[in-house]
Amino acid sequence: MDYEWDPEKDKANFLKHEGSHNTHHIGAKGHSKGMQEVFKRVMRSEYNFDRGKRGAVDPLPKGKVRITIRIDEDVLDWFREEVEQAGGGNYQTLMNAALREFVRKKSEALEETLRRVLKEELGQSKTGKRKAG
Repeated sequence: MDYEWDPEKDKANFLKHEGSHNTHHIGAKGHSKGMQEVFKRVMRSEYNFDRGKRGAVDPLPKGKVRITIRIDEDVLDWFREEVEQAGGGNYQTLMNAALREFVRKKSEALEETLRRVLKEELGQSKTGKRKAG
């Protein structure tokens, strides 16, 4: 497939999309003199980042924390596939739900154990008898 550069079409396309987020081609080699003039008009020679902030652009919802973790590839693939089979969504949300369920079950098991021990101890203190052990 032959490709021929058309500077006028390039300029018209840039002007059509000026101000949009689709400006990844700005500064690409091969732009005509006309496009260079458009760049000069649109782009500043310097930008001041004194009030810039580091980090993610989108703020986190309350109660969420951004972390980096390492996950086995097969585990991550499983979660992604589950989301895809469900018709879309976010695998991170599914992972969070799975972790939350795990924590809930662990907490319930601990609570159940504590109730049993307390019941036994309270029962023994009323009778004054203690099990050997």
